Amino acid sequence: MYRTIGKTVVEWEGGEPFIFTMTQEVGARDRRVSKTITIDFTELKKGFTEEFLCHLKEHLMERCNRVKLASIRTEQLNLQNLLAKIIAHRLFEMKVTVIDEGFLLCLAAEKNNFTALQLKYLRTAFSNNPHSLLFAKGLEVSDFPTLTNKKGLHGQTIDNILGKALTRSAATYILDVCDAAYADGTMEIGHYSFVHLAFAVFVRPNSYRQIRVGDLTVTTSSQYFIDIVTSKTGEEYPSKVTFGINEHLGVLLTKQRQHVIENYGHLVAQKDIKKLALFPARRLAKGHLQWQSEYANEHFGMFESGAAFGNSYPTAIKKRHFNGDKFTLGSNVLRHTVGTLLAQTGASAKTLQAVLKHASDMVCRAYVDIAFNGLMEDFSEVMRPAFAEHLPALINFCSCDDQALPEKQIQSWNQDTRKLEIAGECGRSIACANAPIVCYGCVRFIPCWDADHGINLRVVEKEIEDMSKRGKPFQHMVDRARSAKNKIILVMNAADRYRQVLQAGVKHEQAP
Repeated sequence: MYRTIGKTVVEWEGGEPFIFTMTQEVGARDRRVSKTITIDFTELKKGFTEEFLCHLKEHLMERCNRVKLASIRTEQLNLQNLLAKIIAHRLFEMKVTVIDEGFLLCLAAEKNNFTALQLKYLRTAFSNNPHSLLFAKGLEVSDFPTLTNKKGLHGQTIDNILGKALTRSAATYILDVCDAAYADGTMEIGHYSFVHLAFAVFVRPNSYRQIRVGDLTVTTSSQYFIDIVTSKTGEEYPSKVTFGINEHLGVLLTKQRQHVIENYGHLVAQKDIKKLALFPARRLAKGHLQWQSEYANEHFGMFESGAAFGNSYPTAIKKRHFNGDKFTLGSNVLRHTVGTLLAQTGASAKTLQAVLKHASDMVCRAYVDIAFNGLMEDFSEVMRPAFAEHLPALINFCSCDDQALPEKQIQSWNQDTRKLEIAGECGRSIACANAPIVCYGCVRFIPCWDADHGINLRVVEKEIEDMSKRGKPFQHMVDRARSAKNKIILVMNAADRYRQVLQAGVKHEQAP
């Protein structure tokens, strides 16, 4: 049996109405794919009547007209987990037929046994559809119990952001470890290139998984760009965003693209090579003639979900190369950190929303509040030390056109043009003799967002290459140069995003 609700098809067997599937077409307009979820309510029959479960099924089916399948899945899991806990805690002697005032009073008395999210989704289910037969007549939103944070939703959002901040040395440490692992062959190009991309564009796993080899482009002037599909709530047809990336990252991703084509190109037709996932599923079936995942076989190596991608890339990297929980490549950690720090450069909540592709500016307002509204002490304790030392460019920027005193200018020697070029400004009264390389790890360095920091990156890469050839006695110099290299890369990535902030800010000012 089946029903079609809007663009969703719901199917089930006649004898098993509480095991059913929901199927929707999802994705960007030029890469729509079929997405199916399976829902099983049979275990809930222990504490709820079949009539109740039918109404719950109808409620989720009705939601298909309003939200995407991923949102329905999240709502279903939270509601089902809440109902399963009610059964486990034996809140009611009889099977529940409807959610009424007595049900909610018992739930309120035991609310500490449930998560805030589970209670929130029950309350939201009523708000979204108060006339559903799940609920008795006469109920109000205020009747539903909640676990509230004394600081309110906005304060809780700020706490979540601060709680996920990177530690003092995490930024460069992660890149240093990955550099060493890549150099000794224990990390392959796919994981290594993903790490560097993660520190450059700060998108969600569901966006990374949809990048294809054809999304990476380079102009005749060696400018690299990558198209990434946004992944945010409430967008039926996700749009593509073009990110400008620096040459170092562009070359690295080009190597990854070639690696993918060489190792997985035989699995698709020649005309479909550009459709291969840039970060594909990694497990092949016996004989290496297809992927183990049927979804990957049907979608050019793409992972089925952001969670599956996360397990194979950021989570796998963490498990293999890092021991501490704080060394993570979780997208929220990176996005929250860069969002707050970009707010310090003067970006508005609306501008940050445009850059980070948030569905609303709620979280972005928290970034701005952390930066400007009396939370500097917390910010200093948690976030500023990490990036003041390792990513100072996100805290202050200047332009090559700014007038700086000659003794404070940080200049780089361009081997190609045989000229000195401005890289930034020193916050001290006079620049150090070891500038410019050491500047990238100094809190007093104010980089120019429009400078070519690749000049100094190439100098350090040449030093790493030379010292590596000299053997173990020079390993400490190699490690020091790698650390310097990663600090330069982080500044280059920061400059890329800062340019994006400026462009987004201009667009918001010009918008009617």
